[in-house]
Amino acid sequence: MESMDRKKKIFWINLNRFDLKTDKSTWLEMAEALQSQGYDVEILTGYGKEKYYPKGRKANIRYFRAIKIGTLYRFSLLLNILTWILLNTHSRDIYILSPSALLIAPFLRLFFRSNIHLDIRSPHVDIHSWKDKLDYWIFWSLSMKLCGRLPRGYSFITERLRLAVEKEFKLGCKHYVIWQSGVNTQLFEPPTACHNQSKDFVLYYHGTISENRGVSRVVQALARLSGHYREHVRFIVIGSGSGYAKLRDLAAEEGLMNRIVLKGFLPYEQVPTEIAHADCCISPLPDCPEWNMSSPLKIFEYMASGKPMILTPIPAHQDVVQDGSFAVWTAGDSVEDFVRAIEYAYDNREKISHAAKEAAVFAREHYDWRSQGEKLAAYLRTTFENRNE
Repeated sequence: MESMDRKKKIFWINLNRFDLKTDKSTWLEMAEALQSQGYDVEILTGYGKEKYYPKGRKANIRYFRAIKIGTLYRFSLLLNILTWILLNTHSRDIYILSPSALLIAPFLRLFFRSNIHLDIRSPHVDIHSWKDKLDYWIFWSLSMKLCGRLPRGYSFITERLRLAVEKEFKLGCKHYVIWQSGVNTQLFEPPTACHNQSKDFVLYYHGTISENRGVSRVVQALARLSGHYREHVRFIVIGSGSGYAKLRDLAAEEGLMNRIVLKGFLPYEQVPTEIAHADCCISPLPDCPEWNMSSPLKIFEYMASGKPMILTPIPAHQDVVQDGSFAVWTAGDSVEDFVRAIEYAYDNREKISHAAKEAAVFAREHYDWRSQGEKLAAYLRTTFENRNE
């Protein structure tokens, strides 16, 4: 009887400092979605400053200590997690690994933990320093080349990413599942009485801040708006990352410190309130391979909040929004492209705001986390449970 209960246990390994991680929602929301499908899910992870336990959440998070020095952090965290797994889990349990955690797969197999699932959310991005390059080589390239064929199951965020990974590592994944980013449509539901009380047109962005995500070009675009627009457009930026200091310096250089508000990192639970006060949201990702294969979480949250959006015409945006009238499409990802899009959004703010009401309905019908959880749960049952009967 115990083994029948235990086979529905999932251990999901995340080798990040989870309390400092910008995207917590994917793991928190999917853990709850899988729990609603009959699984007991535990996230195994590390922390930077303090252990983060979200209020009102059913997700179980187990934190492990690690050496907080460069690449040693992931190695020590992985070793501690592996030791705990071998001492406390059952051969019927399911282990969801990212490419960065894949190096423990041979040891799991050696000790009869063969229900290994590889989940790939994104290609390795944000490579800016020697440490980033070392992490890329060890926790992406090397781990995939050595251990990429050991998992029983695979999942990807998009079909484009699957094709790219298969080509790079010659995997040939015949049995896999695609589950995209999603959104908690109840948490991000548009409020009935929350309006921007100022005369400003509030443009909003949240997410990781780095040099290759296009946010700096939005700042440059604000500096190039004509006087009428520049006096009325305000840009709210929430998030952290390697490009935060440079973005702040750029805003100062452009004389925009009275027009740009950099709020830094905020807890996931506070994001819906911030979005609610925006007039228009923006996802300025440039046209490059890593973003073309992605599924940006922020646009799902913007949609669920019923907000109009300025989007670059990359496949990751087009695949989700399609021909939605609530989107203002830029012509490209240059500074001038953003200037024209921001001015258009300002001039047509009432029209796009009205159209954005359909965005919330669209998100609720197609992109709620529950539907993504159903896809992954169905695949896990077919791949692991049926084989263990």
